[in-house]
Amino acid sequence: MPGSPEAAAFDVVHGVYMAFSEGRPADIESVQMPEYSVWDGLTPGLRMSLDEVKQFHAQDQGHKVSRGALTWSLMPLKVDVLGDVAVVLSQLEVSYEPPNALDARLRVSDVLRRVYGAWMMFHHHESVEPVSGL
Repeated sequence: MPGSPEAAAFDVVHGVYMAFSEGRPADIESVQMPEYSVWDGLTPGLRMSLDEVKQFHAQDQGHKVSRGALTWSLMPLKVDVLGDVAVVLSQLEVSYEPPNALDARLRVSDVLRRVYGAWMMFHHHESVEPVSGL
């Protein structure tokens, strides 16, 4: 997969989490299409406009700062490239130390579109993975 379109699409998603953990929301926004939408796994609501997304990023950074140190890992589970569209399915593990400690495993789905040769994010969805089944 290294050097492939699939790897390049996953690298964009990984880079978003890196930018989040380092407090660089502008870097996240630089890979988002104007039509970008996000369903976050830890906060309610679907954000569908650039203004809503910018507000969400500010709130998200505020939540991060209110917690202790963050460690995370992102594992690609499936990456499909269909022409100029990529679907990236990943598993995210996050751990915040006190205060406001949190440990969670999230399912992550991203839809990207290749624009002038670069992968851009069209939609991002996270959901907390249940600890046990029904």
